[in-house]
Amino acid sequence: MTQAARISIPLGPTSDRYRGPILLASGHRPFFLLAGLYATLAVPMWLLAWRGVLPLTSMWHGHEMVFGFAVAAIAGFLLAAVPKWTNSRPFQGARVAFLLTLWLLGRVAMWQPGIGPLDLLFLPVLAGMLGWEILRSRNRRNYGVPLILLALWGLDVLFHFGSPSLSLRVAAYVVISLIALIAGRIVPTFTRNALKLAGDPNHECHTPRWLDALAIPAVIAVAVTELILPMSDASGTAALVAALLLGLRMAGWRTWQTRRLPIVWILHVGYAFVPIGLALKGVADLGGPIGTFAALHALTAGAMGVMILAVASRAALGHAGLPLVVPPAVVVSYGLVILGAVLRVSASHPHAVTLAGVLWSLGYGVFSVVYWPILTQPRVDGQPG
Repeated sequence: MTQAARISIPLGPTSDRYRGPILLASGHRPFFLLAGLYATLAVPMWLLAWRGVLPLTSMWHGHEMVFGFAVAAIAGFLLAAVPKWTNSRPFQGARVAFLLTLWLLGRVAMWQPGIGPLDLLFLPVLAGMLGWEILRSRNRRNYGVPLILLALWGLDVLFHFGSPSLSLRVAAYVVISLIALIAGRIVPTFTRNALKLAGDPNHECHTPRWLDALAIPAVIAVAVTELILPMSDASGTAALVAALLLGLRMAGWRTWQTRRLPIVWILHVGYAFVPIGLALKGVADLGGPIGTFAALHALTAGAMGVMILAVASRAALGHAGLPLVVPPAVVVSYGLVILGAVLRVSASHPHAVTLAGVLWSLGYGVFSVVYWPILTQPRVDGQPG
């Protein structure tokens, strides 16, 4: 068996070594790869269904965008991040394989109406694994992470046994709350580090503490209001307040100075879709000339699609021991996903919707091709992960 398929690496201070497939050496490897591949395939499948070729519904499309694609990427990020947050053993081997099996089972189940609820197995197991490590290490800063995953699971239950449409809208805002939480930590930090390395004498990024304190509760308030009073004046007002707070939050992140650093500016673009999408929702709910689906796609195709691509393309390089510089092809993938998202938000003609989907999925196709060897081969520095 080749080195790329199976390796033996140390796990930490003990003499234990991981001996198994490299794809299972860290949770980010299979889940980032599957998120990319699923984004590449699922959107064209939906476009075919939209044209009457495949027997898939709009609810399937929405569900798989959130609970298939986005949840896979979230799992990949957290399975790599939580061991670092908690100074615990990495998730690898059998545990990753078990989670991978549950996620794949959920995707198959969503093709078969009779066994669709099998999709519900993945999130509580993931939340339990991550939550145990977070609680055991008393990592109070991240106590909310497993709660967000359990909230997503509850909304998935609502999808299967209650109101699919309401479930998907609220679940999108819950995912956005997690994006806002993580982005608030990494975007200013990565920006500051990159500007410092670039020789910028004024490399600091600033976020007022009160904005950080209010940002996540504001997005959660949108989710709760949407659940209780969907598409109402109350939900619209909550969305506009959240949009204002999250927009102000990035005012000190020096976005313009990152324009020559693709691996950094893509994080800013992904985050920017969050306040934009929330503002569009606010206008739509308050009766303005914006469609509900335009706002929703700004948060899904836009914020989720761009931020997941930004984080996965950066984290995969870091965990591979490679320099944090994306190749030109990945910059192209950034542009394709951004263009696809913008077009989907603004599109009304069927041909424009089709083009948006093709561009967006093509961007993830490029990512999948470029990152396949990175995610399936050992780290270049011989370190675990």
